[in-house]
Amino acid sequence: MNADLTIHTPWKVLLKYALPLFGGAVFQQLYTLADTIIAGRFAGQTALTAIGASNSIVNILMAFALGANAGCAVLAARYFGQKDNGKVKTTIYTALIAFAVFSAVLLVAGVLTCRLTLSALKTPTEALEESVTYLNIYYYGLPFLMLYNLGTGIFSALGDSKTPFLFLVFSSVTNIVLDYFMVQPWGVAGVAWATFIAQGAACLLTLFFVFLRARKLDVSAAQNIVVFSGRLLKTLILLSLPVILQNSFVSVGNLFIQIRINELAAEQGIGITSGFAAGFKIIVFGVTCLCTYANGLTNYASQNYGAHKFRRIRSGFYASLVISTVLAGLFALVCLVFARPLIGLFMSQEEDSALALQSGVMYVTTIAPFYFVVNIKINADAVVRGCNGNVGFTVSTFSDLILRVAFVFILTSFLGFAGVGWAWAVGWSLGTVIGLCFYFAIPCLKKKNILRSDALLKEKERSGAAE
Repeated sequence: MNADLTIHTPWKVLLKYALPLFGGAVFQQLYTLADTIIAGRFAGQTALTAIGASNSIVNILMAFALGANAGCAVLAARYFGQKDNGKVKTTIYTALIAFAVFSAVLLVAGVLTCRLTLSALKTPTEALEESVTYLNIYYYGLPFLMLYNLGTGIFSALGDSKTPFLFLVFSSVTNIVLDYFMVQPWGVAGVAWATFIAQGAACLLTLFFVFLRARKLDVSAAQNIVVFSGRLLKTLILLSLPVILQNSFVSVGNLFIQIRINELAAEQGIGITSGFAAGFKIIVFGVTCLCTYANGLTNYASQNYGAHKFRRIRSGFYASLVISTVLAGLFALVCLVFARPLIGLFMSQEEDSALALQSGVMYVTTIAPFYFVVNIKINADAVVRGCNGNVGFTVSTFSDLILRVAFVFILTSFLGFAGVGWAWAVGWSLGTVIGLCFYFAIPCLKKKNILRSDALLKEKERSGAAE
């Protein structure tokens, strides 16, 4: 069911709309965790290292999928807020065609360069073959990943966060069950194929219902529907590009960090790589869930931006900050209290994993308290993006990452692996300051513009009542 996010109490709207997005992210992250946990426990420490070595590249691929999701969602939400369903449908069809072609190009390029890329990242020799196998299979499933994320973005733009959540629950449970049964005979390849099958099923279900939902949108005679619009594609790319650049830049930065981690592993032992892979998965779990929740705030802001209800955007930001702070607190508490057993889930029982366990726990417990800090940045960035502030959103993200990468190399030179966690903390903190600066600079949230929009809305209501 489609939902209008421009009416009703902001905090109630966000609870009803954004929490299912958060729940969907939890399940999505659970099955990515399942890949790593099951591989680490049943396929050995080299399997965990192989998946960890591929993470930075996988995250770059995910960046394109999330960018497609965000760009399509923001544009479709804007037209939906303006009640222009003709452009909503054109946006949906254009996005699906364009990103289907793009994902096919990425697939071919990825398979051709897979081994070369992993070798350039200084992937440990003993894990290289397994890493190549895992990453190639992931490339095969890239069209499923891309189109599934487009589909969830479309549902979100129309105010429906429950339908993709149900599909994701199905996909997550399927993936975990397949992981367990496929890892023992086929190792890392079994884990990768399990993800391929689960993503494929979720993608097909999502696309089927996207087309059903699009058909139900009422279009007036004055509104034109085009199967593919070059003009809308240009707008879509401009909206998607900051998110793609943000996540890609983050992932490219993580490639440099992974190189440094592999260098530390060469000096101190492969456990460094395994511990970082496990700890990184846990930290990313929380951050991704908070970011996905914030996508709901972006769509909320975008619909209200399109409807010129600027006061609701500011109210929604503060309401969202309260809700997400509670969620961030839960993540921080779990990480601090259960760091050791959580990292232990990834470790093989047959091998000496003391270094991996120690490294993972150190990384997680250093960063966990800063969930409260990065949560503020995530919410501020979400509103900036929803209010057409792509430049501010991009600069905020890039600043955070540049600082993080720089401090990894600086701090690890005299703190060793402990410097990795502190580099995250510094990057998040300074990035939050920058993100808030851009939030307070949003033109439509200036007092004079809010008052002007309030007056125009009241005049529109009076005109409607008179008619």
